[in-house]
Amino acid sequence: MIKEKKISRSVRLICSSGLLLGVGMLAQPTFAQEGVQKVEITGSSIKRTETEGVATTQVLSRKDIEQTGKTSIADVVRSISADNNGSISGSSTNGFAGSASGVSLRGLSVSSTLVLINGRRTAPYGFGDDGQRSFVDLNSIPLDAVDRIEILKDGASAIYGSDAIAGVVNVILRQNYVGQSVSANIGQSSRGDGRVSSASAAIGFGNLQQDKYNVFLTIDAKKQEAIWSKDRDDYLGQADARPWGGRDQRAGFITGGNGGGTTFLGTVRPVSATGAAIPGRGIQQLKGTCDPKNLDPLGGNNYDNAGGGCLWDPIQYQAIQPETDNLNLYGRATFAINDQTTAYTELGLFKNRAKTLTTPSALTGPGFDLLHSRVYNTSTGPDQLLLPIGHPDNPYADARARPRWADAARPRTSDLETTVTRFLAGVKGTVAEWDYDAGFLYAESKTDRTQNGYYRQSALKTAMANGSFRIGQNVVNKPEVLALVSPTLYNSGVTKSTSVDFKATRELMQLPGGALGIAIGAEYRKEDTNSDATPYTIDSDIAGLGYSASKGSRNVSALYTELAIPVLKSLEFQAAVRTDKYSDYGRSTTPKLGFKFTPTNTVAFRGTYAEGFRAPSAAENGDSAVAAYTQIGSDPIRCPVTKLTADCSSPSVGAVTLGNKNIKPETSKSYSLGLVVEPVKNFSVSLDWWKIVRDGEISSSDPSAIVNNPKGFPDAQIVRGEATTDFPGLVGPILLVKAPYQNAGKTTTSGLDLDMRYKYDLGANGKINTGLVVTYIDKFTKVDAAGTVFEYAGTHGDTNLSANGGTPRTKVSYSLGWERGPWTFNGNVNYVSSISDTNQIGGDCLDTDTDGKPYFGCRIAAFTTVDIFGKWKMSKNLEFTASITNLFDKMAPLDVQTYGRINYNPSLHQAGAVGRYINLGARYTF
Repeated sequence: MIKEKKISRSVRLICSSGLLLGVGMLAQPTFAQEGVQKVEITGSSIKRTETEGVATTQVLSRKDIEQTGKTSIADVVRSISADNNGSISGSSTNGFAGSASGVSLRGLSVSSTLVLINGRRTAPYGFGDDGQRSFVDLNSIPLDAVDRIEILKDGASAIYGSDAIAGVVNVILRQNYVGQSVSANIGQSSRGDGRVSSASAAIGFGNLQQDKYNVFLTIDAKKQEAIWSKDRDDYLGQADARPWGGRDQRAGFITGGNGGGTTFLGTVRPVSATGAAIPGRGIQQLKGTCDPKNLDPLGGNNYDNAGGGCLWDPIQYQAIQPETDNLNLYGRATFAINDQTTAYTELGLFKNRAKTLTTPSALTGPGFDLLHSRVYNTSTGPDQLLLPIGHPDNPYADARARPRWADAARPRTSDLETTVTRFLAGVKGTVAEWDYDAGFLYAESKTDRTQNGYYRQSALKTAMANGSFRIGQNVVNKPEVLALVSPTLYNSGVTKSTSVDFKATRELMQLPGGALGIAIGAEYRKEDTNSDATPYTIDSDIAGLGYSASKGSRNVSALYTELAIPVLKSLEFQAAVRTDKYSDYGRSTTPKLGFKFTPTNTVAFRGTYAEGFRAPSAAENGDSAVAAYTQIGSDPIRCPVTKLTADCSSPSVGAVTLGNKNIKPETSKSYSLGLVVEPVKNFSVSLDWWKIVRDGEISSSDPSAIVNNPKGFPDAQIVRGEATTDFPGLVGPILLVKAPYQNAGKTTTSGLDLDMRYKYDLGANGKINTGLVVTYIDKFTKVDAAGTVFEYAGTHGDTNLSANGGTPRTKVSYSLGWERGPWTFNGNVNYVSSISDTNQIGGDCLDTDTDGKPYFGCRIAAFTTVDIFGKWKMSKNLEFTASITNLFDKMAPLDVQTYGRINYNPSLHQAGAVGRYINLGARYTF
């Protein structure tokens, strides 16, 4: 057995297993003796005593998770300081991966963060983030079955393979449980909404040592009710944020160019025989009544509104928290075949139903017809939707009319049903001094999506031509007409992962510092992806709905080895190398080196160097395409001339990206160097510097970069609409930007992680634990295909990434806890630094008024919340818990740039939209 080095217990814990995020006490020393069980820590395949190793891993115990007061694994993982831009909030329900939740370590996106369950992969979510990035939905992992979470925050491709460029989140489920327990929790916001009710039960029997088996089963059910933005105060509850220094994001403005307002009243504009706007004849609003508060107050300033306008607030259709129902089943059986061999099997089943809602659909919109490789725009131009002369809603006897209208009674809905199945069977034991583990895994994730409220534009043209489809206030179209023009849309996304793996570890020889350990392993995996497109989107026949589809299958085989080399009692090295062969592109070999140096009992140094790669996904190199909508900073041609908000303040454009079968994997190099000090007993400080360089990045269409430097992207295409009548000699507004996926760009990010821990024994008055965790991003630089350098740290950039969440420099978590007898109390302070409302350091403000003045000083404010938790163990069997998140009801900062939600940023400030939230729970153990 490996002999544990005699160093300070805190230093040992920090060096090997990382730092606990909550206020859980530092683990007590485990001195290696014959018979002491060795375990495997994330970041190494070599089994060792619990506190041994080189890799720096942050560990969240079951106790730590409970004391956060959070009710899902997704909320726990996404709250760690290393999570940053690209993280997916389950509240962002309108994207391609609506209602799912993903973690983005170091801000390098969900596709570069590997999520494992019990050290093995699982199937990713059926729909990719932004139609491109593959990720594991954290919502599919049962909270009550979790034993701990280990978060490795440096590159780990040499140990785990592709997807681990930014690090690993390894969720360890219970391995052995005896007893029975039931628990229930109920929570809701202080405003009386967003109720979450959950119940769980666990049963386990059989002692593995005595009975030679253990079987247990957990079941976890949760129902979450919606929280509506309209039920919140100030700018959270209305789109017009001007009273608080923001801009008016209501819909329905009538512009002086070709844009008629999409209002609940409806507007029409006469057009010539060629379909062009007729000079001198403007937009006319259809008959109806408009509440005075919704009359356009700007008339000719922010927008040329000579034709009037009846505004409406899209926030009334926006949910801060979606309605969901979850059911999680997890079971494990372990059988001791003999003293040296154990067989095990796991079965997990996750079911989720989510209901989402968004604004009513417009009648028209631009898109890219992939079948015919052309722009299809029903707003203007030759394909536009028109009311014929004689249509009941066309007031012009001498001209056809260009209609705009939104039906207030028909919001767009999306219902998602996700089923994740995971089956594992394996055997582990010891043969000839080798500890081995071999397993077979099958995992499948399937999401069925049902959408309503969207218009099929070809059918709408037919219904308008024959007069059967009507527009206007209080219009109710016949069911048979709606069935034709607005059919129910069904599509599914399915991913499968089937694998066989084997690994073995042993001690080879004794070195001056201890035993030389070795691990070897092999894996074969088959991955399948089949993400269907929404019907009719391949030819851009659905107004306002993008296209996304991917299909692919590949085989992956891998061999790896690792060495733990204690050359001295104070110095240990780790070396690992892995080679992966992918059937759809080739082979990648990645090494990793690490060291731990402990010159005294109170000081330790550590460091790692790793190379990594990320294989292209089926969405990137398969039969795939994505057509979506995003925002650009401004139109560089129109904005300087028109000065209009529609051209200057984050105009929305289409982004079309096509799969590229010649795409190559991304590669990376990562570095870390750290110092751990325990100057006095029970007080420890660690400081780690890290740097990750990712090259050959697989980039989708970046409209902002392409629009600002079209010559730098020769394979891209910028498509504009017709010129507007108010600026007839100027090019029309941008409709969409089209480009293939490409290996273009390089990202370099670096920063510091600080962790301070202190515990104090008050004797009869209990124990105090306190901790401070800080992550600071010093640099986050991206070089695009054209050679343009962007520095995103501390800004809202990269604006194209996952709901435009931004890259705050600093995230802090401070905890203070007290325990005495049956009582436990804990408080957490969470801080996210402010960000500039720019796409890069020194860049132009993304949101300005007509005079070019930035909104709210071109800055999104910092955000601080306080959470508290308490537990009373009433008896040996019964305990009660209570928690309050966002204790002081802090409101989310105003953010008009993000497209995750209107006026607030769900990626950074979700707790400030939910508000104060109270949760009560009870657990009874039989």
